[in-house]
Amino acid sequence: MSASHVIDVRNLRTHFHTEKGRVTAVDDVSFHVDRNEILGVVGESGCGKSVTSEAIMQLLNPDITDFEGEIVFGGENLLTLGEDRLSRIRGKDISMIFQDTTSSLNPLYTVGDQIIEALQAHGRVSRKAAAEAALKVVSATGIPSPEKRLKEYPHELSGGMRQRIMIAMALVCEPRLLIADEPTTALDVTTQAQILDLITQMKRDFDMGVIFITHDMGVVAEICDRVAVMYLGQVIEDSTVESLFEAPLHPYTKGLMQAMPTIESDPQADLYTIKGKVPSLSDVPKGCRFAARCPFSTEKCVAQPPTLDVATKGHKVRCWHWQAIADGSACKVNAGAEVG
Repeated sequence: MSASHVIDVRNLRTHFHTEKGRVTAVDDVSFHVDRNEILGVVGESGCGKSVTSEAIMQLLNPDITDFEGEIVFGGENLLTLGEDRLSRIRGKDISMIFQDTTSSLNPLYTVGDQIIEALQAHGRVSRKAAAEAALKVVSATGIPSPEKRLKEYPHELSGGMRQRIMIAMALVCEPRLLIADEPTTALDVTTQAQILDLITQMKRDFDMGVIFITHDMGVVAEICDRVAVMYLGQVIEDSTVESLFEAPLHPYTKGLMQAMPTIESDPQADLYTIKGKVPSLSDVPKGCRFAARCPFSTEKCVAQPPTLDVATKGHKVRCWHWQAIADGSACKVNAGAEVG
């Protein structure tokens, strides 16, 4: 693990035991996050983004979950630690912002009490000192009248304010890693922009690494430094943001980008969609997992799973034909799928 890496995920596999048998929701996923860096993890619903974050936090039910691989943080493999050690890391060294603030905040306590509790749970600090720290971090999020807001209950705040409180709660212990799981999905465009600016500013102020989970390529372009594109439990492209948007190599990534409306888009035209549907985790294709939806798939794609290979410096892709697709020599043979 490099000294600059805040976290290093190596060949992570997450298996669930279900009524239909054992399914693998995350399959051989590797990535790292450095200090003062935002890694975007992007893909459709069900691709394994949130399961990956919950594996890092060790929030999955141990009775039905098995892991393989390593999640190295501070020189320790989180997958091998006991609950006592994990409870000291969660919320202090690694914090998480959830999408649903309504279920994440306790309606029976003021938001100030909840931030104070988060701080006192991880250190011997007086209530007075904790209250001062809570006021300072809430003020840093840009909430107006922070003293007043700390005395209010979650239902008295707007969605944007609740999300800022969640950010304040996540940052009050000054973590080294912040995981943000689609924190702007339910917010209006203006509030979303404010929250994205806030996370970017806090990343710099706290010199921390950030894993930003989203399905929105526009958000990735705006705030992320690097991006890992996931499909059906695997990373299928890993790159700097600049390289990815300049020259996406995987047909799935190309499809995600084509599905993004732009200011030049015809408002009367239908939005682009990737044909077909994501296969079930209980029936994963033996070859390339995107083959049935890919216009360039061949017999080799259907029969053999591609590896995640280095295409250019800092840019990896999991596709047998990425080079031919990039230079325009690949033929579209799957008429049922249209990914440019």
